[in-house]
Amino acid sequence: MVSFFLLTFLPAQSQDNDRLEKTAHKKFKSWENPFPQWQNMGKPKLDSLKVDKKEEKITFYFGQAISYYPFREDTYNIFIESVKKSLGRKFKSYLIEPVTSGYSLKQLIPNYYRVQIPIDQSRVQPVKTDRPVLVKKENSFQPSNGLLGNSVALWHSHGYYFEMNLDRWEWQRARLFGTVEDISVMSYVQPYLTKMLENAGAGVFLPRERDTQINEVIVDNDKSTGNSEVVIHLNNNVKTLNEGFLLSDTIFPGINPFKCGTSLQILNDSALYIPEITENGYYAVYISFPMKAENSKSVKYVVLHTGGKTTFSVNQTIGGGTWVYLGTFNFKSGKNPGTGAVIVKGKPGMNEYIAIDAVKFGGGMGNVARKPSEGTVKNQQSAVGNQPVRIERDMADKSLFTWKLSGKARFLEAARYYLQYAGMPDTLIFSPTMYRNDYNDDYMSRGLWVNYLMGNPWSTTGKGLGIPIDVSFGFHTDAGITPNDSVIGTLAIYSTGADNGKFPDGTSRMASRDLSDIIQTQVVDDIRSVFDKDWTRRGLWDKPYAEARRPNVPATLLELLSHQNLADQKYGLDPRFRFEVSRSIYKGILKYQAYVENRKYVVQPVQVTNFALIPKSGKKIELTWEPGVDNLEPSSKPDKYKLYKRIGDNGFDNGVIVNSTSAGVELDSYNTIYSFKVTALNEGGESFDSEILAVGIIQDENDPVLVVNCFDRISGPAWFDENNMAGVAWWNDRGVPDHYEISGVGDQYDFKRNSPWLDDDSPGWGASYGDMEGKVIPGNSFDYPYIHGKAIMAAGHSFYSVSDEYFVSEKNNGSDYKTFDLIIGEEKSSPFFNDTSRIDFRIYTADFMKKISSLTEQGANIFMSGAYVGTDLFSTGDSTAIKFAGKYLHFFPRTGHAVKRGAVYTTDYVKPVLGGTLNFNTGYSGEIYSVEAPDAIEPDGKVALCALRYSETNASAGVIYNGINKTFVMGFPFETINSDVERNLLMKQILDFFNK
Repeated sequence: MVSFFLLTFLPAQSQDNDRLEKTAHKKFKSWENPFPQWQNMGKPKLDSLKVDKKEEKITFYFGQAISYYPFREDTYNIFIESVKKSLGRKFKSYLIEPVTSGYSLKQLIPNYYRVQIPIDQSRVQPVKTDRPVLVKKENSFQPSNGLLGNSVALWHSHGYYFEMNLDRWEWQRARLFGTVEDISVMSYVQPYLTKMLENAGAGVFLPRERDTQINEVIVDNDKSTGNSEVVIHLNNNVKTLNEGFLLSDTIFPGINPFKCGTSLQILNDSALYIPEITENGYYAVYISFPMKAENSKSVKYVVLHTGGKTTFSVNQTIGGGTWVYLGTFNFKSGKNPGTGAVIVKGKPGMNEYIAIDAVKFGGGMGNVARKPSEGTVKNQQSAVGNQPVRIERDMADKSLFTWKLSGKARFLEAARYYLQYAGMPDTLIFSPTMYRNDYNDDYMSRGLWVNYLMGNPWSTTGKGLGIPIDVSFGFHTDAGITPNDSVIGTLAIYSTGADNGKFPDGTSRMASRDLSDIIQTQVVDDIRSVFDKDWTRRGLWDKPYAEARRPNVPATLLELLSHQNLADQKYGLDPRFRFEVSRSIYKGILKYQAYVENRKYVVQPVQVTNFALIPKSGKKIELTWEPGVDNLEPSSKPDKYKLYKRIGDNGFDNGVIVNSTSAGVELDSYNTIYSFKVTALNEGGESFDSEILAVGIIQDENDPVLVVNCFDRISGPAWFDENNMAGVAWWNDRGVPDHYEISGVGDQYDFKRNSPWLDDDSPGWGASYGDMEGKVIPGNSFDYPYIHGKAIMAAGHSFYSVSDEYFVSEKNNGSDYKTFDLIIGEEKSSPFFNDTSRIDFRIYTADFMKKISSLTEQGANIFMSGAYVGTDLFSTGDSTAIKFAGKYLHFFPRTGHAVKRGAVYTTDYVKPVLGGTLNFNTGYSGEIYSVEAPDAIEPDGKVALCALRYSETNASAGVIYNGINKTFVMGFPFETINSDVERNLLMKQILDFFNK
């Protein structure tokens, strides 16, 4: 009976299941995707399903597309209900189990977003109780709820590389819209994201050079740059080690510069590294040392710079045999042991070994040489006889090809070259092609570099450096064009397939999906909140890309936007967008890491505002400010502040912490300019710097000038889009970089939308020149009160300075001053991206006009200079501002783009009050921003006169007024005058006129 029962029952059940599966398949065809907002990521496709009648369960096997969706508990439930609805009453009681790519759909929900669903402990990394830290900055603020003690490996795009087949250096992408993908992402990573992570307490490691300083000075026990030197108190405790860095002009294949020299081990001793600095400026400082088990874990490195001295504690048992970044500091040219040196020493009383090798100042120029390897040059014609070039196996014919350097600053080059220069092993920096394919070597090396930083068991390339990396993040932009100028949007890529889906510590590689989802969600949500409510969220891809697959820690590869798409690049070239996106990525990493470590997080504050320096008595001043507000992050409120001071043209000091929004300061001396900046602090970290205000007091001088910094603008370039022509209107407005721009390549020259892409050398629409590659383009330094103040003091007057927010506020009545210097710079009304109802950086606001009206009616003198002082009068849309300018500033606008060249002369109308000629910057300068569109302005009223004319057109460049009060207005910024002598003379003449 039992045998008969089995033979008859099982087939019947199977047949019943078959019928149910066919019914379910048929019913599911009526299913409608409940997530139209996600359908651009890919349409879910059902591959098969399986019905278990006994368990009343249906397992749906979907294609990979559904895994691209960022599921949460609520959207997962909506999805399940939509499937049940399509199946109808017959399957109402059945459990629905969707599966894709080997995972239950429920598993795709990140732990971070789970409330009801149990946490997947397999993707929670073990908490590392013993976390050695490579570098600690002593006496610095410690953000306890930021990323203190965490380490992040971070890189940006590809970089300049050598193409073997073409025997040339080139970019991985085409030059488009004034930039190239290989370096455009650097404008997020270098000035913003890296600093945000470091301000939160993290150690940040980059496989590309971070310093844009093209000068490089090496100080080493073997060989140094110029007259640089290492000074050691020689005794019997100095031991030479047969491994260390060796300075070389050119590095060839197979050469590891950290294996070519020697280094030293000292006991109870110290060393002084004195560089001969090439020219004044900021230089990144890197140290190196041989990594030994007996080394001290707390070696002191004291950097002496023009702002004072900054001390670091370095753990020399990890991170050796490469360049270790300490910080970026200001140095003066030449040898200056007191303000330009690095001291290395141990802790007093500790009988520990110290290892020393080279110290590097500045980023420098690329010095890794390349030429084609065997068989890599194809279909190239020789110069003689038009015969194909043949590469011999042993490269015996040396006349065919020569070694080539990139000729670029090192920060432009791909990671593959920096990693070789930084001492990484050959097995890491080149692929099995044996130096035949630098492009592959570059992107494949980055994940291996992450693992090598950690060492065993994470690395397969040797012992490694013992640095506990928490996460890695690769930052790129993608290709693609939309015909309707909608944004391509943001894609995130992770990888789970390697090593049976586990990291070496046993953690599930699904942790990478969690990290990717958190970061992508943060980025897209913030962009939609601040910039574009329709910003496209693309998928979450589980793909075996090397940059996502090779790191043995949770890793994300982010494709932020399309560098080929006009709608995307309108955002991508704007520093405000870059800042917010970088802050979003930082917040995503912070939230992920805090969750993994089961601790609370606090987001670092944003910049302070309403900054002012207020006179008290003698050399005493009061500094006041207000906290900035981040409406996206409630936890970002500051609870402390840090006040930094600079003397003259030196660097800033290390700052002092204050607990309120004001601080009383007594200056050290008269007749010296002091500059100040403020940051906000909380348990999550430190904000970015405020604008810089300056003060200079001359003893017993009773007619000080108030300098008002009205130049707040940072923005991308102007754009145009008319008929079939579109692109960057660089001739109209190049935009204003935030401090500086490092990703420019040159001006766009192809504006035809229908110009076809033929090759990266002929990319069609958006094609741009390459003449600006590697040049650091100055923008708004937020430091112009210092330039104006120098000229004011040279004219014999004291000065104080305030922000424009403070200037127009009720706190400022202006009674302490008779003369005001308004820095307008390149401030002008700028529509906020696609929201034309919002205008930022308007000069003639109601509060501004009210304040100026009040001051001038009280007899105050006004000096105002800026590139758009006339043009911006039309921004209000009515005649209010124009009438105001005529009545109180005594000029009216004539034209923008008044001249191409910045030569100016004084008119006969104003002799002998003014005299002479001057020049201001209208082209590229490494010192000051370019004025591409200065204004011509005309006098308004009988006692207003044309004081300055542009030499190129004789149009009026400046207007002077001598009435109840006095005014002087210029259509170009005072700070862009090229010569200190010319600036000083003009300022003296203006102030003398005001005081007659």
